[in-house]
Amino acid sequence: MRIHVSLLAFCVALAGCKSSVDSANIDSVVVSSNPTAAAVRLNGEAVGRTPTTIRLDRTKNYELQVGKGGYLTETSELKPRLITTSEGIEFGFPAAVKVNLTKVPAEGEAGVPPADSPEFKKLSKKALGEEAAAKEGLQADIAATKEAAVKIQAALAAREAAAQARLAEISKSIAEAKAAKGEDETAKAKLAEAEIALAQATAQAEAARAEAEKNLKTVEARRAALAASDGKVVQAKAVVAQAKAATQSGDDRLAKLEQTYSAEMKSLKDSQNNASIAIKALAARADELNRVATQDTKGKQSEEARKLADANKALEAQKAATTKANEALAKAKAEAAKNSAAEKAAAKANADVEAMQAKLAEANKAAEKAAADARAQAEAKLAEANKAAEKAVADARLDAEAKLAEANKAAAAARAQAEALKYSEFSSRYALLESKRRSKAISEEDFKAALAALRKELGL
Repeated sequence: MRIHVSLLAFCVALAGCKSSVDSANIDSVVVSSNPTAAAVRLNGEAVGRTPTTIRLDRTKNYELQVGKGGYLTETSELKPRLITTSEGIEFGFPAAVKVNLTKVPAEGEAGVPPADSPEFKKLSKKALGEEAAAKEGLQADIAATKEAAVKIQAALAAREAAAQARLAEISKSIAEAKAAKGEDETAKAKLAEAEIALAQATAQAEAARAEAEKNLKTVEARRAALAASDGKVVQAKAVVAQAKAATQSGDDRLAKLEQTYSAEMKSLKDSQNNASIAIKALAARADELNRVATQDTKGKQSEEARKLADANKALEAQKAATTKANEALAKAKAEAAKNSAAEKAAAKANADVEAMQAKLAEANKAAEKAAADARAQAEAKLAEANKAAEKAVADARLDAEAKLAEANKAAAAARAQAEALKYSEFSSRYALLESKRRSKAISEEDFKAALAALRKELGL
């Protein structure tokens, strides 16, 4: 929301106003922190490191900042208030302020989302037993001073009544002691004791009256200072009205935010659906490529194995023919040995057999060479086919993994955007509920119920 320049100038002027300071309105406050040695700033000015003592004027409010390297800076508002002590009611600042600093999350550690940071701080302070008072405006401070004056006067009246009753009782005891007959030591002792009690009660009443008057004087001084500031605020109301008129109302902003949020959520769902479809398609494509590559490899292997088997079969047939020829030669030699008349025919048969053996040996050699060449060629082609298939499968897998990683990255970015939108939605609607609660448009119970429903709706 934009603030008019003149309004900012007014705020700066208001913060820079100075007035004479009465020493009776000064309080000393000890500021400490966990961890220690944190830098302390009062209204933006450095005043030391914790633990340190600061002096505060009861007629003013102060902004206290405590920060240290590696920790989140804590900012709080200091203002005088009614303090109940064993001696009665006092008006001023607390004697000590302790600040617990939150460590900044390291890289990779989970941190509190910015939208949830105010609520987290509120819960942390509650767990540590600290006050988590909301920052109030000038009118609330003026109302608080009036209430403080009324309470101080009421307390003073109660103490005055108690003191008068006590004094009346002591006076009665004195009168009874004086009226008692005799001048014995017991009567004298009672009279002296009653006179001392009367003097003490009178002194205590005077001290209580003086303290109450001092507190009332401080409250009146603060009210006067706030009234001066209130006059300047009244003069700036026209500027505030212009600034408010120049901005959109909370309901309009919330409606637009809800519309934008719905559109972004629809876009996110569409993106997630598209990413899911793409991932399924990539997985199916990778499976298909793997199946085709496996089938091609098996087909080529079976073809080369078939050729190799045929070559081996031909070689075996050639070896069988050679064996039969050797058997026929041995039979022919046996017959020639038995029949000497057939020597000529046997010699010719021998020559034919030797020629046949030479041709057979040459044929065996050629067949073995052909089989070896076929085997080597088949093994080379098989190795090449295996290598090509493995490369195709690896390329397909890498391509699928790259596309899958890209889809996962897009889905993660979409999820992060959805989370950011969710926290932005929660922050805006929480601020609207808080505004309605403060303006008493809704009760505290309705506020808590609406906040619980909002968290349930957004899944927080």
